[in-house]
Amino acid sequence: MRWLYLFSSVLLGVCGQLSMKKGVSLLPEVSVTSVPSILKTIFQPYVFCGLVLYGISAVIWLYVISKFPLSVAYPMLSMGYVLVMVLSCILFKEPLTVIKIVGALCICFGVFLISR
Repeated sequence: MRWLYLFSSVLLGVCGQLSMKKGVSLLPEVSVTSVPSILKTIFQPYVFCGLVLYGISAVIWLYVISKFPLSVAYPMLSMGYVLVMVLSCILFKEPLTVIKIVGALCICFGVFLISR
């Protein structure tokens, strides 16, 4: 069951990142130079949803690190990098190069070794 929480935390973090990316891509400009522009960005629906998902992920993460050694749990977050890379290619048409694929495979292999 603890593995389910770990993967849920990673997946919610990934969904949060993708949602925030979608939200900022819909804004004409993202600026952090004034409170109104920051609030406009935060309350863009996709950005807000992404922040909520990211927050839920963080709460679940607290449970995860209470059940796993941090030296095992923390590297598992890097699977989020791989998922974001693949889903960004699909959802946002970002390029998926050979170098990115090799890097993702290295991450997956490293996570596999650490989980043993």
